[in-house]
Amino acid sequence: MARSLAALCVALSFLTLAGCKGDPSSPEYWGSNIQQSRRAEDRIRMIEALRTSGKLNESFLPMLHEQLAGEKKPEVRAALARALGDLKSKDSVEPLKAALDPAAGDMSSQLANKAMVTTLGSIGDPRAVPALVPLLRAKDNYTRIEAVQVLGTMKAKEAVEPLIALATDETVEPFLNKKAIEALGNIGDPRAAPALIRMLTKERKGKSFYVESSYALFQLGQPAADALLPALEGRDEDLLKWAKANGVNPASYPMKAATVLGDLRDKRAVGALVKQLSFTHSDAQIQALVRMQAADALARLRAAEAVKPLAAMLTETDPTVRDAYVRALTRLGGRDALPALEKAAGTGDFDTREIAVRGLAMLGDGRDLPLLQKLVAAEPARTAADCKKTSEEGCDNAAALGKKRADQLAKYTKLLEAGQACAGNVGCWAQRLDKSDPLMLERAALELGRSGVADHAGTLAARLSERNTESRLALILAVTWLTEDSKDAANKLRESALPALRKQLQDEQGMTQFATVNEDLRRLVARIDHT
Repeated sequence: MARSLAALCVALSFLTLAGCKGDPSSPEYWGSNIQQSRRAEDRIRMIEALRTSGKLNESFLPMLHEQLAGEKKPEVRAALARALGDLKSKDSVEPLKAALDPAAGDMSSQLANKAMVTTLGSIGDPRAVPALVPLLRAKDNYTRIEAVQVLGTMKAKEAVEPLIALATDETVEPFLNKKAIEALGNIGDPRAAPALIRMLTKERKGKSFYVESSYALFQLGQPAADALLPALEGRDEDLLKWAKANGVNPASYPMKAATVLGDLRDKRAVGALVKQLSFTHSDAQIQALVRMQAADALARLRAAEAVKPLAAMLTETDPTVRDAYVRALTRLGGRDALPALEKAAGTGDFDTREIAVRGLAMLGDGRDLPLLQKLVAAEPARTAADCKKTSEEGCDNAAALGKKRADQLAKYTKLLEAGQACAGNVGCWAQRLDKSDPLMLERAALELGRSGVADHAGTLAARLSERNTESRLALILAVTWLTEDSKDAANKLRESALPALRKQLQDEQGMTQFATVNEDLRRLVARIDHT
């Protein structure tokens, strides 16, 4: 079938358009050829050829606006919107708004709406907001999702209430709820805090909204903390009523609020969090979870007040729970917990004992080497005693199992030796960052983070791609603490480290092994970016 002259010209050459009349650099030339193309697909080819020709500039705006206003085919309107998106001119706002079809029912029209919303977002002019807000109720998710994201990026305060309604709407797909939550976080309006707190514990169709809601609250900052403190202390009556009506265990809120307040580093929460360390509940698992989250938050807050109560909790024999308390103590630092750790190292099964030994090694120094040696020497007898009580794996040869466990404890010697060598010398710990051993890297990072010496922030940040997640978390915490204490350190990292960290987050997106720790990395990037 013969093609139109315009389409044939495009096929021959995007740049010279051989055989076509007129000046290929002029808007009139392109406008004439677009109009002369009878088929929609030919007009789209002509528009795309213009986009790639290198000739598109602001002098083409009147022609493109005219074409957009007169074009009936939604596919072509979408192509024109993309061309206007290349120019990103504020002069295009009104023509694009006029071309939107909020009642679009067919997919082509809906995709055209999406393209125009995308272009309005790339222009970023607030005059577009009144036309975008109604699209949050569009019939199709293509347009709705794009409008949600654009309004969030534009930080459109006018969209807050409709976005809150969308975030909590149980009739839409959970993906749309999540996008609305993310947009509310980007806007950062305090009005969103109550809804976001509720969505921390909401689940629909097997989907949780915790990740999006907790980060959105982090983005809100102090207004979120203001709303979370009553939730932490069980004083938010409206929240408690909502939880009861929605079948949410009210204990969920002390746990979730503790985590977000720890992320926000709000010192006002310390007293309530210390109280949460003695939280009681008829369900032992819920009780443990609330206490564990409080311990983690207190460690992130560097709350010295937590050391004594946490040390007293090391009688806990559940390995997972004891591990949470020990990790909190190792992040807080200091020697005050060592007597309790020494006692804990002799109680419970081997996994539980080793956790206490690990804590000793992360906090101690040369003075604690005799104690570790004593524990290593005693392990074969302890293993033999364990094997008499249980028939755990390996107990068919208790002697071999005891030796294996003793060797496992002995590996912590190097951490105490490093503590002895680096006593009073922060730079010595910086040199230990070059070691490949994850335990050494973790301790060195925490020592540097607690030191307050901001000059080490760059050295720590350079290791944030560490594959071991425990080591990476220690590095993130250390960099966070140093940048909290020094705006100068944050400013330097903004210039030197931020692009690489953003790329790392992008490259590792979807990698399940980094999903949890990269939530902390994401918050660190936001802190550096906005300090």
